[in-house]
Amino acid sequence: MQIIWHEDKALVFKSGDSEGDVPCVRIGDESGLNPANLLQKFDNNNILYVLSDDPGRTFEHFLGHTTLVEAAGGTVEDGEGRMLMMLRRGRWDLPKGHVEPGESHEEAALREVAEETGLQQVSIVGPLTTTQHFYRMHGRWETKRTRWYRLRCEGATTTVPQTEEEITEIRWMREPELWQRVAGSYGTIREVFEAYLQSE
Repeated sequence: MQIIWHEDKALVFKSGDSEGDVPCVRIGDESGLNPANLLQKFDNNNILYVLSDDPGRTFEHFLGHTTLVEAAGGTVEDGEGRMLMMLRRGRWDLPKGHVEPGESHEEAALREVAEETGLQQVSIVGPLTTTQHFYRMHGRWETKRTRWYRLRCEGATTTVPQTEEEITEIRWMREPELWQRVAGSYGTIREVFEAYLQSE
């Protein structure tokens, strides 16, 4: 099974039949996998099953309609157990960004945290998960595949929002505020925090 997000909508590529009232579509040929075509089939639902005998192959065909962008980011925790979240374009988010040429995903995650939050003394605790989401950019469809890491802030926790990235606020959060913000965030961010809880 493969999951890819478009904002709050999840495309789930799987085998078998539909489950309950969840809408589904069976793809007869590769042309039906165009992102715009699939988005029209969501109606008022936030999940759509794309059914086939070989969901991995079907998903790869879907990716063939998009340009793949590699990215990295992470959850950042301080010594007091608080978690960092950023308000970007009106929604709470985590630091992440494109992997530059010649850069590893781990290096990209640490660089993006430094650039977007101003935090310099951050280290990687371990990998969390990989999420995928697709979007329309400059007249073409792109898929961003983001590798997420569990990160720890080892030094000063004073932050500086990167306003060029439309980050307007950075906040260290504890429960229950953290989970309230996560619940209202993007599907990919909820997926990251599910992986975080499993890593505890």
